[in-house]
Order: sequence, then structure tokens, then C-alpha cells
Amino acid sequence: MTLHCNFSISNRCNVNGINNGIIIIPVILGISSVVLITIIIWKTCKMKQQRERAPVILLQDKSEPVRQLEIENGSLSTATERMLATKDPSLKQWEISPEHIVGNLEYMQSGSYGPMYMANILSLDGSGEVKAVFKSLHDNASAKELSDYLDLLKFHTKICNHESIVKLLGCQTERMPLYLLLEFVNGGNLLHSLWKSRETEAQAGGGELKLTERDVYSIAKQVACGLEYLTTKHHLIHGDVAARNLLIHDNLTVKLTGLSLAFDVYKTRTLSSHKAAQVPIKWLAPERIMKLPITEKSDTWSFGILAYEIITLGSPPYPELQPLEVFPKLQRNYRMSKPSNSSNALYDLMKHCWQWKAYDRPSWSELINKLNSWMNTADKVELLKVADDLDLDQYKQAAGVF
Repeated sequence: MTLHCNFSISNRCNVNGINNGIIIIPVILGISSVVLITIIIWKTCKMKQQRERAPVILLQDKSEPVRQLEIENGSLSTATERMLATKDPSLKQWEISPEHIVGNLEYMQSGSYGPMYMANILSLDGSGEVKAVFKSLHDNASAKELSDYLDLLKFHTKICNHESIVKLLGCQTERMPLYLLLEFVNGGNLLHSLWKSRETEAQAGGGELKLTERDVYSIAKQVACGLEYLTTKHHLIHGDVAARNLLIHDNLTVKLTGLSLAFDVYKTRTLSSHKAAQVPIKWLAPERIMKLPITEKSDTWSFGILAYEIITLGSPPYPELQPLEVFPKLQRNYRMSKPSNSSNALYDLMKHCWQWKAYDRPSWSELINKLNSWMNTADKVELLKVADDLDLDQYKQAAGVF
């Protein structure tokens, strides 16, 4: 039976007198269904592609077996000479001769492989004299330590070529002692700089780092770019994203450092549980606390904690909780409250990074785009201030950093 319109009541009929709504509404619903299904399929495929591209790092309970190195005639010096003679030939282009070192080496501190020094060098690209940090291998290094150090050099030549990562300037492998030369970042550690910029320090004239809302977004964006580079270019994770592992220049450019976990992943594609456990629990994503496989989204969680550190000028995460209290609270959907001087947008970003399920967290490209857009409208005049006091003597205990 055909339904006809009453022309005296409505004019929403076609020439045959059939109500247009009977035709249009099903068409609209059909088109909407097709669009919705298309969007769902597209998002599902995109998520699958991201998972396939993302590095998946497995934890191993046992330490990596030590590779036995032959020592001819019981001579460690002979083994050392052989390893240096057969080292990766690509290191040759990074060699800096003693003539390129300007003045004497100035001792800085003891590093994981040996003493660290500072000196000026003549750069390999001929741009002039630059300050460099010398990470040396100590004189009594074993054959295994020498092998690891040469692997570290190769890691730096391959990985450390991004503006948001401390760059390799050169090396010295022709003779002992060996040197790895990195760019010197004159602003020092970001966490310490944040502490100095707190309101009480600034009032006393001791604040060296002055941050605006726009600066916060700029720093966060630079870090996100560096982490995206590690993930997309090299399928690595950083593993310890925190203000303590960032160096800052006077012009507010930042450099990722603390790449020891990334170096281990670079060598074996796995991470020992012992080394992974050295990262303080307050910076860890839930899957890392539970010792599940690690992906780039584990770094994303830590990036949200870093954003909290920056906007609070160096406060410890979860200041009201002891480290061992954090995970049970997270399981009950607890998240840190919005810092007093944080914008709603930045706090929403932090909470997005703190999604329990890793695949619900934003990608690096999403974070970069958001931060970049906020920079255009953010306040670049008013300096950030924090009213609450920070007892630096108790910071380590509150943050769980020992």
C-alpha cells in the first residue's frame, strides 16, 4: 500500500505525493552507518599498524650471558690490541686526533666506564672550537669492558644524531685511554634548574631558569620529538624519561641523556629486570611495575610524569604518597590532581598519558601536534611560580630516588 501526503497539511511530498521523510530518513541512516563503520575500521587498522611498528621490549630475569673473549697467550694487552685493530671501520670517520684537543682536560666526575673530563676541541666539520665532554674508559678495563665500550661508541654513531639528544662529536680509539666525546650542554640538569627557579629561590635572586607557560610546552615538545625519533627511526625506547635525564641550554633547548637502557635494548632487544628496576617506581607505567612487555607507550606514561615535574618546577610525583603506595592506588584509578598553575589542556594531556591500557595513550605525533598548537596561544610573559615549599633534603625519599 502506498502512503500519500495530505497536501492541505504538508508540502513535504514529492511529485507522486509520497512523503519525502520516508525516503530521506533511511538514506541518511544508511549513509551514517557506512561512515561510522568506515571510521571504526580505519581506527582499528591504524591502531594495528601502530602496534606492529612499536618496539616491544621483553624483560629478562637473568642477566645477559657474558661473551667470553679470547686472550692470546694469556695477555690482556694482546686481546685489547686485537679488538682495537678489528673495531668497526665506521668509527674511523669520528676519530679526533690529539691535535684537535685545545688545552688540558678538566676533571668533572667519575662515570660508569671511567673518569669524565671537559675540554675544548676543534670540531670535525671545521666550524671552530667547541666545548666537549670526554667519557673515558679507565686504564684497567677488562676485555669485556672494552668490548662494551666499543659497542657504546657504535651506538652513539648510529643513534645520537638528533637535535633533542646529546650528540656525539667524536672519539679516540687509536690508543689507550679511549675517549667518547659528547657535546657539552651548559645549562646543566633540568631538574636542578627547575628547583632553582622556584619562587623562593627566584625572590632571593638565585633563580637561573625562568619559565613561562609557552616555555613548558616548548620543552615538552622537544622531548617528545626526541622520543619519537628513538621509536620511529630506531625502534628503541628510552626507558627512563624524567627531568633528571634532561640537560638544558641557556636558550631553553633540551637534550635527552640517560640512554643506558636504550643502549641495552639496542644490543639485545631485551632489558634485564635488574636494570629496569633501577628506574624509580613513581615514573613507571603500570605494565613496567608488573614486569610485562615494554613499548613506546610505557615512555608515554613517563612523559606525563615529566610534564608534571616541569609545570610544578621540580616537585616529586605523587607527593602525598610513598613509592610503594603508588601502584595500589593506580589500580583503583587514582591519578595525580591538577597542579595549581597547570592549564586544563596540559592536565588533560597528562591524564591521557596516564591511561591504564597502553594503547589508549597518545602517540608521539599526537602529543607533538597538540603541544605545537598550544605554543601559538600560550602565555610567554608571566613567569611560573610555585607557592609550596620543597625540602630538597627530603626529595630523594619522597621521589623514591636513591
